Amino acid sequence: MSDEIYYDSWKENRDIILEYNQVSLDDTNIVNILGLAVDNLTRDQSIVKVMSMIDSRGLYHIIFLNPYKIIKIRFNSDLMLIYNKASMYLSSGAGLRWASRMLNSGIRERIPILSFMMDLIRIAEMKEYTIFLVGGKPDIVERAFFNIRKSFPKIRIVGRHGGFFTKSREEAIIEAIQKSEPDIIFVGLGFPKEEHWIYKLKSELKHGVIIGVGGSLDIISGEIKKAPAFFMTRGLDWFYRIVLRPWRLGRLFLVMFFFIGILFKKIFKRY
Repeated sequence: MSDEIYYDSWKENRDIILEYNQVSLDDTNIVNILGLAVDNLTRDQSIVKVMSMIDSRGLYHIIFLNPYKIIKIRFNSDLMLIYNKASMYLSSGAGLRWASRMLNSGIRERIPILSFMMDLIRIAEMKEYTIFLVGGKPDIVERAFFNIRKSFPKIRIVGRHGGFFTKSREEAIIEAIQKSEPDIIFVGLGFPKEEHWIYKLKSELKHGVIIGVGGSLDIISGEIKKAPAFFMTRGLDWFYRIVLRPWRLGRLFLVMFFFIGILFKKIFKRY
């Protein structure tokens, strides 16, 4: 695991739990971006909400949103159904902060998926929450598992499985999740496949927080390099990934529709 995402959690001389217990949720609200709701939270507030979800023993689905996903969801009825039944919508794309400022609504913070995931893993180690990993090739999820254990020796990962599986193997994975009853399920199958699978998985479970984490397991495993700080601080990690994988260039055209839609909405709000 790279130094950028390695945590020596046991060395931190801080009461992390106390810090989170002091985080207020009183100022949270919902921001509307092209007809889709986005939870207006800081990273700390999002972790506190997940902790509350776990403690309630309910069943929840958390979706990370960016401009590409918003356009795909808006124009796909199946994805819109999945979106409407989710529990929390977090802004991972810098484009959403720009859009919210253009529409005078103001998303207060971008929440990168990888950073959120590592924060939640750290809390899981401290509060003894259990985790199940699904995604990536079999060797990738194994490397991600061992790298997480390096940073968080006491973490309770109760199961893991690669993201390429047959129908019969899928049933075995769901059965393993049912039996282990994890508090947190990280699903890294890539959008929109992971959202469809999470929706199916929800019908088989009674409780747990299911989170689509895209390619984060690939990064944790070391298979894919994390974007350099220059791109990360400017919210351009998505552009860095396109440079590395130019066959995803088509996504830029959908992102253009997003920005055009925001500009039109801003113009027409004036009249």
